[in-house]
Amino acid sequence: MTSLWWWALPVLLLPVWWHRQRRRQVQATPLATARFLPKSAPRQLRAWRWVDLMLLVLRCLLLATLIAWLADPVVAWRADTVLVLPGGVSKDPRAVALPTQDAIGWFRAREAEWKPDAKITIVGPQTMAATQPRLRHLITLQTVTPPVALAKRHVAIFSATTAPWRALLSAVDGPVRYVVDAAPDAQTEWIVWDETDVAPPAGPWRVVRTALPLDAAAARALLETWQHQYVAPVPYVAPPQVLAADPSVPVKSQGGALRDKLLIALIALFALERGLAHVRKR
Repeated sequence: MTSLWWWALPVLLLPVWWHRQRRRQVQATPLATARFLPKSAPRQLRAWRWVDLMLLVLRCLLLATLIAWLADPVVAWRADTVLVLPGGVSKDPRAVALPTQDAIGWFRAREAEWKPDAKITIVGPQTMAATQPRLRHLITLQTVTPPVALAKRHVAIFSATTAPWRALLSAVDGPVRYVVDAAPDAQTEWIVWDETDVAPPAGPWRVVRTALPLDAAAARALLETWQHQYVAPVPYVAPPQVLAADPSVPVKSQGGALRDKLLIALIALFALERGLAHVRKR
């Protein structure tokens, strides 16, 4: 909605109107020898000084810069760019290191900064989106799946039948491994508690109150539920591919690229206008 500020550009006519009202008038002074001159109708002469013209230009520029600062414009100035995600490596001089793992989302929010014919290359483990991304620029994904580090989850079991619980947790395959502790300590994250007549020990761990499943399907469902609640899923890296440009996609931009420069220009113009107005009064 900041682009609506451009409708305020007609206020640039205010300094012009104000200067027309404030122009100095040449005052007529009667002379003693005026009686020897032929009579004529008096005329008022209005003259512009260079200070008045400079003040008019500065005030118009000041208002235009203020409107531009409020409108927060975005100028398409970027050319072909290589976006490097954390974990990606590129020696291209056009490379830009990103602070996020979602280069497509980062680029979509700033797409208006790139020229229409610019080509974008994404290097690194870009997470695959649920749907095919649609952007106005051509995107080339040069993705490499990083090795998945194994994580350990410490679990303490308080149950009359510990062996089935150990067998259930040791059968887990994937990037997460479960370590059964004899007693809860600082590394323990879960406590499996299936005793109903005794309260579980207090601590920073999560207490899972449940009975041991009787069949393999119920055990698998229970384990998947735990992982969904307490273990973050491993993101799937998108395969290398080329995303075609779609000119029908509306461009979105966060703006703010020129706000600092416009603010500096606004302060400089204001200082010049005040100084020139002081000179004009002298």
